[in-house]
Amino acid sequence: MFKICLIGCGVMARNQHGPACKMYEATHKNVTFAACCDINEERAKTFAQDFSLSAWYTNIDTMLDTERPQAVCLIAPVEKTAELSCKILEKGYPLILEKPPGMTGEETRRMVNAAENTPNQVAFNRRYMPIVQKAKSLLDEWGGTSCIMDIQYRMVRANRRDPEFATTAIHGIDLVKYLAGADYKHVNFQYHELPEMGETVANFYLNCQMENSIITNLTFLPISHIDTERLEINTTKGLLCLYLPIWAGCHDQHGKISFYSNNEKSWEISGTEITASQEDFILGGFYDENAQFFDALQNGTKPDGGIASGLQSVEIANCITQRLSHYGG
Repeated sequence: MFKICLIGCGVMARNQHGPACKMYEATHKNVTFAACCDINEERAKTFAQDFSLSAWYTNIDTMLDTERPQAVCLIAPVEKTAELSCKILEKGYPLILEKPPGMTGEETRRMVNAAENTPNQVAFNRRYMPIVQKAKSLLDEWGGTSCIMDIQYRMVRANRRDPEFATTAIHGIDLVKYLAGADYKHVNFQYHELPEMGETVANFYLNCQMENSIITNLTFLPISHIDTERLEINTTKGLLCLYLPIWAGCHDQHGKISFYSNNEKSWEISGTEITASQEDFILGGFYDENAQFFDALQNGTKPDGGIASGLQSVEIANCITQRLSHYGG
């Protein structure tokens, strides 16, 4: 029996990872979504009841020592992720964890070392969104990254004043790197500080060149009037426009891809057409990221998207927090 345990029973677990684990259990006869853990006893108990789990815990060590799972899903506050990840990995339990893999490069490297002999994956869900995977398959058909002329990414949020917005911005940093198929070679940063909105609030802009010479530009606007994430991928075949389904109720809640050629829209496809589903945890990539991790473990193959793959994204997000002007050579 392939046993899954989940740590952290908050909103992300309840709305995204919990439903993903439950669906994987329902579609794989040898799998059991067995137990959960949270320091809040009532939250752990309620989560276990709502997802029909056989047990719930308030102590991670007790759960791991009792359940001996084949996979652990960690959805913890960002400031606790590194500490808890290292504990789980050093015990030898395969781990899928929510982003960011660490708050700093140093934390992330410590996690990479802890994961040296243990399968692991970072839950950068944008990579696994069905519309992103559809765009990626089209790029592969057109010759891979050699067909990409440039990538423009834009994240807009309605009234986000939290001091660590870079831990959200990392989604865009990672996604552009994933689609470009290369690390960032160098990044120039510009900031429009908005002190009247909050001490650390700012719009920020990244002008980048990737290691494979693709030019990318990223815009982050945390104080606006809408929640969206959109990309334009300009290719030799035409222009791909992606509207990401970041969560239920957002403006682009089902997501879509529009393709333009010769100054006309050639076609358009929605996330619901690709997946035949309107479930947020499917459209948002949460099911696929968990399923691919669990599949890899069961097949004895190395999971894609390990902690090490997120290191550079963490470093660039840190540059934003520190208001640096340049990254790389």
